[in-house]
Amino acid sequence: MSLHKVLPTVIISIGLFTAADSAKAQLLVQNGNFQDVTGLTDQGGGWYSGVPAGWSSSTTSLTFNVINYSSGNLGANLQTLGPSTPTFTPLYQSVGLLPSTGDVSLSFNILGLSATYGMAAAIYDASSGTGPTDGWNLLVSGSYDQTVPTIQTLIAPNVAANTTVGIGFWRWAGSPGIDEVTVVPEPSTYALLVLAAGGLAAHVARRRRLR
Repeated sequence: MSLHKVLPTVIISIGLFTAADSAKAQLLVQNGNFQDVTGLTDQGGGWYSGVPAGWSSSTTSLTFNVINYSSGNLGANLQTLGPSTPTFTPLYQSVGLLPSTGDVSLSFNILGLSATYGMAAAIYDASSGTGPTDGWNLLVSGSYDQTVPTIQTLIAPNVAANTTVGIGFWRWAGSPGIDEVTVVPEPSTYALLVLAAGGLAAHVARRRRLR
């Protein structure tokens, strides 16, 4: 059997699997662009106080801020939204249930609101219903400073099916900000290989029946 006859079936099978899996796995970040200012107080000068809609933080004793950083584009100022001192206080939210095993990709835009900064992002298992400061099950985390590119992607590989996915951000220095936060589920490489093998087997079986 020639490869050029088998390859189209395998490619089509992978494409159908990817489309179906993406349609099922709706991981949704609420207010990932921070444009929803519901419940926030306009402080003037492009600043808003309060925890952004859709997000949570473990304390309300701090001054939380959202900033208009560019002609109506809003972002979260992590200096006040999620400081790491005196206590660990991330900005976080649960983004939904992952229906099938696969990778989870978190993308976000870093806003360098000061000359130097340090911040971190994480993907965690929120299945227990508790927040990060209650003892989270960390899947992956990454650290970022002023030397890295603005747009970042963090990937948690092979996350188990039926995991409630959560994301979190915090800082340790300067004034970093975030914007355009999105989460995308992707089929794992292993799942694609299994499907490719299945598509190949089905193709071979069909050809045998036609002989």
